[in-house]
Amino acid sequence: MLVFTGVHNRAPHQKGTIMNILSPRLVRSAAALMAGAAIVLSFAGCASSADDAAGTSGGKAVSSDAEFSAARDAYDLKLAECMRGKGLDVKDPEPGKGIQESGEEFNAAASICMKELGDPPVYESPLSDAEVLTMHLAWANCFRERGFDVVDPQLGQVFVIPENATDEDIAACTDPAL
Repeated sequence: MLVFTGVHNRAPHQKGTIMNILSPRLVRSAAALMAGAAIVLSFAGCASSADDAAGTSGGKAVSSDAEFSAARDAYDLKLAECMRGKGLDVKDPEPGKGIQESGEEFNAAASICMKELGDPPVYESPLSDAEVLTMHLAWANCFRERGFDVVDPQLGQVFVIPENATDEDIAACTDPAL
């Protein structure tokens, strides 16, 4: 299960393999971080053109929890459709949970679909890139203290939460009080 959080108003983090299990509380808690998603994992409908994806979900900024959740759920459905089009058995994700299937073939298809579909909807973040990097550095240190091997966060790149991190690890290390 990969979890990503990026800068430039991208998704906060996602745990659960291909898509995210973002809670609006976590997004707000992390100073309205950036709406969640990752290499995995953010796509919008395989058959859509880049213009269509950008206009309907890819990269569209939203500023309320309800608006973000609805846009992200729609995006996750398009991603699942795209992955099925690549020959994978992917169920339609439940609202707020994202795609649950995992494995190398799922990640590979997700990566292809993301390129085809564009970025997922994003949550408007009040954080600057420097603030996001500072936050990601704190997260990385916390995960390292818990025994995880974490790459140093870089400005403008997504933060990858360790695959085997538990919900408890994630909650502790992404706590806004860090």
